[in-house]
Amino acid sequence: MTDFADFAGAPDPSPTPLSAIPSVASFTGAGAYPTGAAVPYTKWYNIHERHSLSDFKQEGVILGLILVIVAIHLYGTSINRKRAKSWITAHATVLNKEFALVGFGGRKRPTAEEVESEGLAKSLANDSLELPEELLKEKSLQEFSTYATGRQNVAFLDFNLTLPKLYSPISMVFEYGMSLFFESMAAPAERMEAILYPFDGREALTVPGQAPGAHELRKDAKSSYDNFVWAIVNKDTMKQLRDDRYDVSITSTKDSAKLPNWATVMSESAEVTDFLLTPEFIKVVEDAGELLEHLIITDQPIDQPQK
Repeated sequence: MTDFADFAGAPDPSPTPLSAIPSVASFTGAGAYPTGAAVPYTKWYNIHERHSLSDFKQEGVILGLILVIVAIHLYGTSINRKRAKSWITAHATVLNKEFALVGFGGRKRPTAEEVESEGLAKSLANDSLELPEELLKEKSLQEFSTYATGRQNVAFLDFNLTLPKLYSPISMVFEYGMSLFFESMAAPAERMEAILYPFDGREALTVPGQAPGAHELRKDAKSSYDNFVWAIVNKDTMKQLRDDRYDVSITSTKDSAKLPNWATVMSESAEVTDFLLTPEFIKVVEDAGELLEHLIITDQPIDQPQK
């Protein structure tokens, strides 16, 4: 064993002198104050040495998803606008032949020579993908509308073009799925709805004063006709149409040998059917094919009156 006496002759340790310059800079204490000496270099100042791309995987995934969503949105929007413009390009010439004013103003009416030579359709087709706003208004990314007036015995004609939500694939998948389980929900599709308001001598009582073309109702020359409900309906949509519309529900259904097998007539009078089913009209129905859902002539409201 070592006794304390063995260390009795050892000299006492001398203290180490303090240095005027700290060897390592620190963020606390005396070393935090400037001393005039150069700060030693460390790799803390080089971000590329402290981090790598693998540290930003989550941010990269999020950024990639955002870019994909934006790209799909822009692509779907451009496709819908292109289809809407193709539709108005194909029909603008015919509409300008039949109506004095097409669209929402601001476009000079083409001359007879331009209409006959289809110059209007050619000019629209050569333009950029931007919609001609004076002819076709974009109500939303999937809805487009236009308007026509200026024809004898017609107050105005409204067009509403509805396209699938190509800019939102998740919404389209959801709507397709819901249409499989619920008959009341229609599957996404391209639809064109046209509503024409003719004069029948009672427009001033039924059309609101602020509605487009309402001033036409105050003209002295008005047409009148017997009130009736008559429709050509695609058999695939007949049941749903009868449930949704009051005016069609009061009619009787009868097939006609003049019409294709997929179409039927819903009418209150057989005489009206014989009068309206002209060879020209039948050809139009055949050319439209099963894309035609219904064509309705009615004097009754869509919703059932409460009184």
